[in-house]
Amino acid sequence: MMGAVLLALALTASPLDTIRDTYQAGELSRARAELESLLYPLRLGGDALEAEAHLLLAATYHAQEELAHAEDEVVRGLVVREDAAVDPLLYPPDFIAFVARARTAHRARIAELAAERRPRLEPPPTLIPSEQALPPALSQAWYLAPFGTGHFKHGRPRMGTVLAVTQGLSLAISSASLGTALALRGPDGRYSAQDAGRARTLNVTYLVGIYAFAAAYAYGVLDGVVLAPAPAAVRQERVP
Repeated sequence: MMGAVLLALALTASPLDTIRDTYQAGELSRARAELESLLYPLRLGGDALEAEAHLLLAATYHAQEELAHAEDEVVRGLVVREDAAVDPLLYPPDFIAFVARARTAHRARIAELAAERRPRLEPPPTLIPSEQALPPALSQAWYLAPFGTGHFKHGRPRMGTVLAVTQGLSLAISSASLGTALALRGPDGRYSAQDAGRARTLNVTYLVGIYAFAAAYAYGVLDGVVLAPAPAAVRQERVP
């Protein structure tokens, strides 16, 4: 019975129990050597023991006035457990104040290192293979350009060709009619009696061409901005 109790106590004993006693007895070099052998490389199981070992090693450094090493070990301990407490029954008040100052001074660094230490809780997002990646969406502002520019840009060459031809012919006929009508004017800016009828016809042709261009342009904008299917549903048109 007694053997079972001793075995249970041995299994539940912390590997830091003896080192705590060594530290409290003032045997700092011995406690330091034992702690360094446990931490570098790490031979402790569980975050609680690892954090306590770093703080205990920091206390030995602090007592030996190696403050830079002590501060580094405090940071390492708080990275393992940000809520690690410093036992006032084990550590002197000046070391407890030292830990509090280091916790405040290095708060951002401790949080950053602790976040890197924690395992990723969510799997990384699955990347879409390049051959399945969707092309970037084109702006509908392209539909405001004349001659079917927006339709060509959005992969609708058939409608773009119709608009380009219609608007181009309308604009060409209108420009030619206006130029010819202006050329018929005399030095006084008037038409002669024999050119008046022809000039009237040319002016009508000019206006019809302008209206046809405006109507084709307006339809192109309406078709692209309002009537066109959503970008995800648009399919490439094939010109036969």
